[in-house]
Amino acid sequence: MTSQHDPLTDPSYDPNPGVPDHAKAEGTEVDPLIDLSRDPNPGVPDHAKPDED
Repeated sequence: MTSQHDPLTDPSYDPNPGVPDHAKAEGTEVDPLIDLSRDPNPGVPDHAKPDED
């Protein structure tokens, strides 16, 4: 359930809509909770639900 008053979940609060500016800055340390060595398909964006035709 999305709250209309929560800036973390409501896209209308996005100061730059359509701009993918949520990534970490270049050169920052890797989050120890994210272990990319376990990715079965590195570099392939296969984490999303397939589009329905």
